[in-house]
Amino acid sequence: MANQPTQALRPQPVGQTTPDASAGFVPATAILTRPAGRNTALACELVRLGWPVLECPALEIQTAWVSPTTEIPRLEDFDLVVFVSRAAVSGYLSQNPERGRWPEGVVAACMGPVTAAAIVRAYGTGLTVLHPEGAASQDSEALWPLLLAQKILPQRVLILRGQDGREWLGEKLTNVGAAVTIHQAYQREVAAWPPQLCDALRTLALSGAQPVWLLTSTHGITALTAKLKELNLIPWFCSSVFVLTHERLKPILTKALGLDAQHLRQVLASPDDAALVLCFAQISQQLKHL
Repeated sequence: MANQPTQALRPQPVGQTTPDASAGFVPATAILTRPAGRNTALACELVRLGWPVLECPALEIQTAWVSPTTEIPRLEDFDLVVFVSRAAVSGYLSQNPERGRWPEGVVAACMGPVTAAAIVRAYGTGLTVLHPEGAASQDSEALWPLLLAQKILPQRVLILRGQDGREWLGEKLTNVGAAVTIHQAYQREVAAWPPQLCDALRTLALSGAQPVWLLTSTHGITALTAKLKELNLIPWFCSSVFVLTHERLKPILTKALGLDAQHLRQVLASPDDAALVLCFAQISQQLKHL
């Protein structure tokens, strides 16, 4: 369940929206910044609840290029394979299209149920994936106790991720004697925004709209703020409401904007779509009553 906002929400006039005649309320606009293709289900649910939705991907995710002479790590050579995200699953499969069956005796792990579902879709419904369930945070810290609870600690570990990332889990595993291999399965790039999207953002800003932004990653925040600076929209962006999927993103956002946390309206929510829909619904109710 989403946490309560860290600061009271003060709505401003919102443009380019359709009034809710039954409530006499013009809703804010939900702006979804996850990569293209990962917003569809959430957008549909928010539209059903009456939210105008604008998809504004901060990042483009691509399979990391590997040369023909590069040896891609084989799952069967490890005791534990950790996928840091859905992109790691699809990226590794693209690099190694001979999927086959998941090798016996190798533990699959990830940080949350969305990635776990992607692993099962890729390697078969009979595969059990180790991941935090019902944890307040879906991250390496939540996965770590589950790894320690295994009867035998892994000695050979493969971590599949993007071109960079947090080193916390790899360092923890190394400290308990594991040999850790990190492999780049995908590449993050700053998304290219078409002129229509830039125009839509400018129109919202000029109308005095106060959107609600979904922010889900450190790299996404960095890319997004850079793009908005190019459009001279940072002052408008700062006055928005932000839905963050991890506590760790708060200082990232405040640093990117050069503001104290007390000057930003931030709400925490779990990254799964059901929790995000609930969070946006709660924000909508708060806006209606202010």
